Amino acid sequence: MGLFKKAKRFVKKVTKPVAKVLDKVVPNEVKPFLPYLAAAAPYLLPAGAGAGLASIGINNPMLRRAIMSGGINLGSQLSQEGSEGDFSALSLGLAGLQGALTAPNAATDLRTMANPGSDVVGAGADAAEFATDQSFLGGLKEKGLNLAATGAEKLSGIGDVLTDPNRLLSMEGIKAAGVPFIQGSTDLAMATARKAMQDYESELDAFYAQTGEEAIASDGARRSAIIAAMTRGGHTEDVIQTTLETIGLKQGGIVSLNMGGSVLPSGGEMDYRQGGMIPMGSKERADDVPARLSKNEFVMTADAVRAAGGGSVNEGAKRMYNLMNNLEARV
Repeated sequence: MGLFKKAKRFVKKVTKPVAKVLDKVVPNEVKPFLPYLAAAAPYLLPAGAGAGLASIGINNPMLRRAIMSGGINLGSQLSQEGSEGDFSALSLGLAGLQGALTAPNAATDLRTMANPGSDVVGAGADAAEFATDQSFLGGLKEKGLNLAATGAEKLSGIGDVLTDPNRLLSMEGIKAAGVPFIQGSTDLAMATARKAMQDYESELDAFYAQTGEEAIASDGARRSAIIAAMTRGGHTEDVIQTTLETIGLKQGGIVSLNMGGSVLPSGGEMDYRQGGMIPMGSKERADDVPARLSKNEFVMTADAVRAAGGGSVNEGAKRMYNLMNNLEARV
């Protein structure tokens, strides 16, 4: 699972900058149509599509067409509003597979690979008749290739209909168009759902930031009142700190008035001279929370906190508090 997350994070480092560029370049009015165009691409690409890939050693027509179709699909996904580099690997894989199976002579080539000992292989031939490898794995390979060949025949038939103006507007053409239309609709729905989830998470973060700010301000007011009252009563600093710890106000809130610290609500300056988590602000990386820092102190980013907690900001904060306390104990 850890390896999968690392791989996903690595891929996103590449796709996220691309998504930002495409989001700016592609007009918003065009974006909803891109999934449908990408879904139709495997059937509409010319026979020689991807010939330029031969310059880098990719000579197999099926592989070249798979790369072309997959690339168009990926570009369509990354162009959508709020992609942030995320994409559906399933949709990408289906696009690549359709691209490979719609390559010229794909069915014939696949049947030849499945039955290397035969001179002539009919489209509906029984694989067992031409089998040269009777092992279990060889049989599975043979059946898989013949199944792929059958799929290639059907997809090529769809491509023939979609590229024939005389058949495109017929009932046959409408049925053929249903295949890319369904995939395009699915991709568009996934992109819309992804954007809606991002909007929801942004609103949720804003809500938590506001409630966290209000809670800290409230705790700060309580802490100030307790410190002021106990100071007037002649209690020592140790007693005051013990009391605050007992009622859960020692960590967070404002620093002791004897240290001159304070927390101001709604955009006031934060005093974190003793270190701590910053739970308020509009969103991560907004740099909108004023804070007091000193020489040789080190501030972690929100991504670092999240990574320390295995994806959880709260767990990351706990671990960083423990790390800070352990390191300070060594001084």
